[in-house]
Amino acid sequence: MFGVSPQTTINLILSEGKKVKILPQQKYYERLEIDEMYSFVSKKAKKVWIFYAYAPETKEILAVTMGKRSKKQLKNLMVQIKNLHIEIGFYCTDKFEAFKETFPYFNHIIGKKFTRNIEGINTLIRSKIARFHRRTTKFSKKLTVQWFLMKLFIFYFNQMPSYI
Repeated sequence: MFGVSPQTTINLILSEGKKVKILPQQKYYERLEIDEMYSFVSKKAKKVWIFYAYAPETKEILAVTMGKRSKKQLKNLMVQIKNLHIEIGFYCTDKFEAFKETFPYFNHIIGKKFTRNIEGINTLIRSKIARFHRRTTKFSKKLTVQWFLMKLFIFYFNQMPSYI
């Protein structure tokens, strides 16, 4: 439509995605909601899980990781959260077993009613980025493109003013 080749678009995603830094707006968060969603890379058989942390009080995504649906990915997410040098009152998750094993039990709240906000963000991501739809024929051919696309989305999502 605009005469821009798909390769130019991918090159832009890669070059700008490398520059993105996700920085928190404050030093203390009352709660952090953690959830996972999946997408595909290259073909439907190759699922990629996206774990991320969302702060509903400031409406920002603080950390993200991609890979298999495993405890290792959650530990990677926890390292990213710790590297932000912020304090968190409570971690809110659903009943996925790896969440129970990864987050400290004394400030870990489990239940769908505590993750309503992040579930809404999952829907927003799926509606804004066609590659993250559940039933789609649009795939990233490479994981790096998927990774940088997600980071760019988070960067602009965090910059977006809230009108609510």
